[in-house]
Amino acid sequence: MASKPLSVYEQQRLKTFRTHLFRWLCGIGCGVLLAWGVSPFVKLGFNATDSVEGTVFLIVKDSVPPKGGLVAFWPPENEFYHNIWFVKYLKGVPGDRVDRQGRLFFINGNYIGTAKPASRGGVALRPSEGGVIPKGFYFVWTPHADSFDSRYAPIGWIPRHRLIGRAFRLL
Repeated sequence: MASKPLSVYEQQRLKTFRTHLFRWLCGIGCGVLLAWGVSPFVKLGFNATDSVEGTVFLIVKDSVPPKGGLVAFWPPENEFYHNIWFVKYLKGVPGDRVDRQGRLFFINGNYIGTAKPASRGGVALRPSEGGVIPKGFYFVWTPHADSFDSRYAPIGWIPRHRLIGRAFRLL
């Protein structure tokens, strides 16, 4: 069954509708992005490294993820990164035991990775210490070979006040 062609009037109405719909959707999208930007509860974050899969993250502020979840945090000032936040996996929580054998790291007896002796640029890297993670601190980690995480002394265990919140990968 063939449909009858639209009249010029109907074509114009359809074009106007599509234009208004596009403008409304753009306005709503901009409003949502602006609200996220100034919201005390959520923010959008962009990942610039390849240690965690994903580029765009929704961060729910002041929310600590469960063990194994993604967390956004401000690392301590260090020689490699300045004024940049990280997204890593929350691998160790208060009460967990971190053991280090040379450069090998274990949490509660489970091997999680090896700390590299030097950065990609040849700068010596000092591994962090082991022990029981105290209340209010967290061990952050990713499986990426070049991940700069709690295995290294300049990062270490992350105190609660440095956590931004739980991260969810969007893209």
